[in-house]
Amino acid sequence: MKLKSFWLFPILLITTTLAGGNLDSRPNIVLIVSDDHGTDALGCYGNPIIQTPALDSLAADGTIFTDANCTTASCSPSRSVILSGLHNHRNGQYGLQHTFHHYQSFDDIKSLPVALSENGYRTARIGKFHVAPESVYRFDFVLSTGAANDPATIGRSPWEMAEQARTIIESDDSEPFFLFYATDDPHRSN
Repeated sequence: MKLKSFWLFPILLITTTLAGGNLDSRPNIVLIVSDDHGTDALGCYGNPIIQTPALDSLAADGTIFTDANCTTASCSPSRSVILSGLHNHRNGQYGLQHTFHHYQSFDDIKSLPVALSENGYRTARIGKFHVAPESVYRFDFVLSTGAANDPATIGRSPWEMAEQARTIIESDDSEPFFLFYATDDPHRSN
């Protein structure tokens, strides 16, 4: 009898929480990923010289990682780990994304943007991406600033990326959003 009583309270608590949970209280999520940007180059991690007031402000009001490790020293596999929550040997993205050696995630992986979209989030991405397949890493909106190597477009401009991201952040939609903001800076290949 005591065992039944013990389980009754957690079950009631979970049921009450799920039934009475206000979906509008779900937080908006902005995940900022910058290539080759170590913690030693941010004020919020203690650098007294480099000034990063906007990122410091976001860190003060948000969440920062204090114990994170890179599983693969290459951009595609690292992003696949961030977006899938799985090590590369589990998600299939072993190296820089291309299909020749199937350097892309397995088709049955459920990624963060897909899971959030299925749970009522509007998902959007902008900037460097380079993971595949699209079905695994599907976003509702793909914001663009133009081609990286096309002088007729703005390309990888951080200012244009911010303006594009603003359309998601400042929208009047009642659904919460997840924005994957992956700047090329400080890493620039071209």
